[in-house]
Amino acid sequence: MAEAVPRKRSRAACISCQSRKRKCSGDQPCTSCARSGILCQFNPTPRKKQNRVSRGNDLSAPEERQLTEDWQKAQSNPTSSIGDAAASVASPISYTRSNDARPAESRPKDLRNSLRLGNRSLEANSGASFVRKLGLRIDPARAPRLHLFAWNVGERKQSPDRALSGTAAPITNTLSQAQMLGLAAIYFEKVHPCYAFLDRETLLSRIVQTWSNKASTVSDEPFESVLCGIATLAYLFSQREIIDIETKLAEDARVILEKSVLCGKPPSVDTITGWVLRTAYLRMTASPHAAWMASCTLMHLIEAGGLHLQASDSTPTGLIHAPAKSNAGQSNFNQNGNLPSKSDLDTRRRLFGMARHLNTWISFDIGRSRVVLHGATSEPQTQTQARTSTEEEKDLFHLLPLSESLDPTGPSPQDLPDLETALTSVLSPLYSEPSLILVQCNLMLCIYRRARALNPNAPLHADLQDRILELASRALIAARKMVASLCPWHQVANVPFQVVCTLLAIDNRPALGLLPDAMQTLREVQAAYDTSVMREAYSTAYLLVALHQRRKEDDTRALAEVLRANASAAGDVNYNMNDPERDDMSRGLPSEISAQQEMSSAPQATSNLQLQQVAADADFAWLGDLMIDMPSLQNFDLEQFLGTTVPWPLPEMGI
Repeated sequence: MAEAVPRKRSRAACISCQSRKRKCSGDQPCTSCARSGILCQFNPTPRKKQNRVSRGNDLSAPEERQLTEDWQKAQSNPTSSIGDAAASVASPISYTRSNDARPAESRPKDLRNSLRLGNRSLEANSGASFVRKLGLRIDPARAPRLHLFAWNVGERKQSPDRALSGTAAPITNTLSQAQMLGLAAIYFEKVHPCYAFLDRETLLSRIVQTWSNKASTVSDEPFESVLCGIATLAYLFSQREIIDIETKLAEDARVILEKSVLCGKPPSVDTITGWVLRTAYLRMTASPHAAWMASCTLMHLIEAGGLHLQASDSTPTGLIHAPAKSNAGQSNFNQNGNLPSKSDLDTRRRLFGMARHLNTWISFDIGRSRVVLHGATSEPQTQTQARTSTEEEKDLFHLLPLSESLDPTGPSPQDLPDLETALTSVLSPLYSEPSLILVQCNLMLCIYRRARALNPNAPLHADLQDRILELASRALIAARKMVASLCPWHQVANVPFQVVCTLLAIDNRPALGLLPDAMQTLREVQAAYDTSVMREAYSTAYLLVALHQRRKEDDTRALAEVLRANASAAGDVNYNMNDPERDDMSRGLPSEISAQQEMSSAPQATSNLQLQQVAADADFAWLGDLMIDMPSLQNFDLEQFLGTTVPWPLPEMGI
């Protein structure tokens, strides 16, 4: 029988075969490249084993491996029990593969390091990864899975009996003018204080004009989507449960806005306004994937409409240009075909700012890339307005530049001093609006997660930690106010949950003192919005607190074992604190001399005892600090323990 021919394997594969994961013949050119007609190139340097980069005080290898497996499961199994929220969390490894098709060994070393650092920063921006890492550090066996807990108060699900029509009816056939004006009043009362991008007088006048021309109203006009978006948000902030009319208006807005994307005309300001309202509505009522897709579409429409540029700029927005003269609200001209007024320019800037805010934070929360429009010259407000605004008058857009600086793909603060400076800037404004307080606290928590991802064991300054806890306390109060006033902002669920996790991560006495308030706030939100999302968030927070307590108990038992093993030795040391040489000398003297010396040395002995007591207090001052930092030792009688020898266990000390 003829001997089997050994399998021939090429020692090196070309770059093209490596990237496409094809078998390479090793020739120049190889068989695959010659057949495809592409350039065949080999890596001039041999493949080497990748060096492990020091991660400082980051996750341990098992923890990072477990975290990576969770990301991959959430990405590859969207139909698992984790649900849509976990399925929408993209793996950070996928960003590395999509950014560069070359194999990892052929990339420059600095590029590989930057991608690795960028992925860790992207995970640090996400609260889901922070919760998972916190659980792994407390108890790896029982840590919560990687999941977007408390994404919002719960999905606003419609009735299963209602079928989607696919066509939009005129809003004048659905609502009366009085109903629309009432819904607009609710919107400006509850939504506008945070999302201030609409002009109230202009909107109310256009509502009256729309119902005055009811006969000529077209169902797919862009302004119809604006009215539907305002009405759906007003129903959301006034009705605990969804009603049929809210479902119909939300569906009509979707139909109109999707048609606007497919049409050949550049998007108008009304169309972009409708997309802003719909994205905000989806952030509070829908899945993470739906909200992220809407926010990305909104950013692309901003670029197509040229709202990221000043109206006076002559820079083209691409090969497709808007017409020189357009309809009402069209890209660079107002209703009369003239250049927009100052209020129109402010509306354009605020729409661009709202789009950036929604896309940035939705992307941060789910760990995905945000859309960045290069060459943007428009800003939410002018520098003059920024200089003249007081701390109380600042709005949402003042926090936008600092939010965007946390993007791991751009120039962001990477060391602790820069992050502390960013924290100081965030903590400076004093907002009175509850929704803005929650936005401010959410940004503060994100920066803290970034700082903790860089170095978990590097504590912040004491005064900075006190200000963090102070803002967290104010945010909890704001969340309870918003629950009582029927304002289901997504931060109402997200911020209290992240505050609980942050307090457990800080793990000092002031932080643990605020923990009951945070759990009570989360419980109130869960009671007001009894959805599966809120029940899951509250159960997870309770689990983290329980695991934290169990770890503390294990540490206490370990310390108690040390004390039990050394109790007798500590007692002997206390009995031998007198000077033995002085006792021997006093026993060798006559009784009269000894008594005289004792009488003459009584004041000196008292002084020496006082000095010894002061020295002892100085030696054991750290024990007092330890008892302050550990509340469980408050009932521990330190004087009794140091001054007497008692049997084990110590009586009335809880050990």
